Amino acid sequence: MVLIPLFDGVQSVTFSGPADVFSAANEATEADPAGGKAFGYEVLTASRGGAAVRTSSGLRVVPDAAFEDVTDAGTVVVPGAEGVPVLDEETVAAISVLAGRAGRAASVYTGAFLLAATGLLHGRRAATHWQFAEELQRRHPAVEVDARVTVVRDGPVTTAGGIASGVDLALDLVEQDLGREAAHAVARNLVTHVRRPGGQAQFAELHLREARTASLREVQRMVLAHPQADLTLRSLSRRAGLSERHLSRLFREQTGMSARVYVERARVAVASRLLTETLRSIETVAEETGFGTVATMGHAFHRVLGISPLD
Repeated sequence: MVLIPLFDGVQSVTFSGPADVFSAANEATEADPAGGKAFGYEVLTASRGGAAVRTSSGLRVVPDAAFEDVTDAGTVVVPGAEGVPVLDEETVAAISVLAGRAGRAASVYTGAFLLAATGLLHGRRAATHWQFAEELQRRHPAVEVDARVTVVRDGPVTTAGGIASGVDLALDLVEQDLGREAAHAVARNLVTHVRRPGGQAQFAELHLREARTASLREVQRMVLAHPQADLTLRSLSRRAGLSERHLSRLFREQTGMSARVYVERARVAVASRLLTETLRSIETVAEETGFGTVATMGHAFHRVLGISPLD
């Protein structure tokens, strides 16, 4: 049985997406060629007291059961909320008991905060949405938060980052249960990927910290607007009207990285956007973003994102 705990403010797609994948998996495995009993997922939703919940989009959902009535869930998939979930202690305690009792636990989006609160992510690598990765790491330092990938599997715990990545997570669980071929069959039926190319990294690195100093913010805007320009430290310091040494210190203090690293990440960010949102060739993007060659851009992508421009 797959249990999906529900609560007020839950993001509907973070639980409906996985439920649809498990349903599609049941359809794909209905016919057992060996003539035995076909594998089937039973998906159950539950809430505190079995009460109806209202999703973040305003939909009213009536769960199948109350938390206290569920005793035999083999997998618990914790959905996410809009932002960091804020729940009453009884709901958190119930989810903690259910997830701890199950043989396998998972979370989608900010559901990782709830799973971390149960202690199941302690000492494990986990994913959440890239916008909330730093906060999850701050609240739970024993968790190794990875905001670059869409799905992370660490032992019996699987976590997914994006709002819609519950589909990716459920496909991963199907692959664990039924094998890669079955997961691909379900993905084809849903017209999606078993693993989305590029993960979250291509979006996470677009989130570059803005400086506090006005002159440094102006330099940042110039770098992002003209990545193909001469962006050496000397050129940037002239633009800002600051000495190279002072500019270097400001960059480290206010962005958490050197000017050179910032320029590389900014170029990767712009290149990533052009590759995903336009029809420009890789060669053109490399030239327009100041890398010059595809090889140079590829090295930068691997350093910053851990993926290739083609991915």
